[in-house]
Amino acid sequence: MNLATLAALGVICVLILAQIARRRRPRLPYPPGPPADSVIGHLRTMPDINDAAQVFHEWSQSFGDVISLNTLGKRVVVLCSQEAVTDLLEKRSFKYADRPSFPMYERLGWKDLLVYLPYGPYFRKQRKMLQAPFEKEKVSTYRLVEEQEACVLLYGLLNKPEAMERHVHRYPTAVIMELTYGHRVLSEDDDYLCAAENVAEVLHVGAQASLLDVSPLFEHLPAWFPGAWFVRYIAETRPKVMQRMLNSVSDVQQQLASGEAKQSIVSEQVEALSSEGQLTPENKYDVSMVAYQIFAGGAETSHHTLSTFFACMLLNPEVQRKGHEEIMRVVGSGRLPDFTDRDSLPYVECIVEESQRWHPVLPLGVPHQVMEDDEYRGMHIPKGATVIPNARSITWDERHYHDPRSFKPERFLPKPEGAGETFSQGAVFGWGRRICPGRYLARDMVWIAIARILAVFEVQKAHDAAGNIVEPAIEFVTSLTSHPKPFPYDLRPRSDAAEQLIRQAYDMHMANIVT
Repeated sequence: MNLATLAALGVICVLILAQIARRRRPRLPYPPGPPADSVIGHLRTMPDINDAAQVFHEWSQSFGDVISLNTLGKRVVVLCSQEAVTDLLEKRSFKYADRPSFPMYERLGWKDLLVYLPYGPYFRKQRKMLQAPFEKEKVSTYRLVEEQEACVLLYGLLNKPEAMERHVHRYPTAVIMELTYGHRVLSEDDDYLCAAENVAEVLHVGAQASLLDVSPLFEHLPAWFPGAWFVRYIAETRPKVMQRMLNSVSDVQQQLASGEAKQSIVSEQVEALSSEGQLTPENKYDVSMVAYQIFAGGAETSHHTLSTFFACMLLNPEVQRKGHEEIMRVVGSGRLPDFTDRDSLPYVECIVEESQRWHPVLPLGVPHQVMEDDEYRGMHIPKGATVIPNARSITWDERHYHDPRSFKPERFLPKPEGAGETFSQGAVFGWGRRICPGRYLARDMVWIAIARILAVFEVQKAHDAAGNIVEPAIEFVTSLTSHPKPFPYDLRPRSDAAEQLIRQAYDMHMANIVT
């Protein structure tokens, strides 16, 4: 036997021994969690989507801020503290930037929306397209549209206060439609408003558990098969979703050709691609996906934030009073607040942030997926695991927020005026490479609406037919997003002067609307 053969045998032996040693070495444990069944894991104990954030938070009190669950062999890791989320989703974002599969949303036509895309070249391409119009410096150019639509919001609340939910849904939808497609919402039966309602429905239905979560093979079941409710829903809904996503950009393209297009995010992207000779069907499809992502993501989350704000004001009249008084000191009663007043209204800013913290619109964030095996605090987090950032736990963390379940805007004021606590942006807009690119626009839209509502309206408890106060019970419904169920309230202008101001502002802005 020659030397080369002996050397080769030696290398093979070393490799075999190393493999044996690795197998004998105890693997790091998964993060702890509640007891599981032997075959199906935590399938029976997984909470319903409406209760999941609360249940995960309660489990974290027993098992720690990093919890591990197993459902039919799929590993789920729940992060329940700002520290864990920062360490993994921020500092190790290169490992945690992927997304798990969303079977229902993908089959309904949303597979190529940025929020659901796996991390890779196509994600980065869309992200770049989406970030450009929403850079911090750029979004300030959209504020006139936001102020105009905030006036329409006030006017709607004045004339039909009982339809508050409808008005706060219309407001961000109208802003986003004008910025994205150059389309101005002028009526209650506007096609884009109907499309926004469809988005809300798809979000809710698509979040429900189905057999598709177990295996994609179930999509081939007949619609009459028990548990195959999703088959008919997908068949009926997907064509409408795809038509809306693709036709809206085609409409803008036709308007550009006829010289009737208004400046918008889509018109700018289509014109840029055309001038470069790059308006291929593939690139047009990409523009459609980016535009629809703005529409589907921005309108719904801002709508739910404003609904939560109304609930918070109803439950906290003293906060409402303080916010109004600050506006009167700074702005006075002769005009509505605008963005030039923002830096002078710190308490109003705190009301906005506390409305987002008190009940996050995305209580469980949007799940991430691990791209390679990782070790954290002596625990094993495997490649392919789904990672859920529990925003509810983060916003209820007593180490960062005193009396966290109470609504206290002053917690964000600097000491000694307040508690000097820090608002967790991630609990609202996400973390790492998956942070919401439209967060600056969203904050502006919500701020101007809240500031103007506080200036001219008072949210009060409703009265029954006998004149007795109706104590509201605020309950939330959750799919991917979360918002209050309808609740009784009484919404009134603060004075005759406030009512007149609403009407004047509406008439003036409609007369001078941006063309």
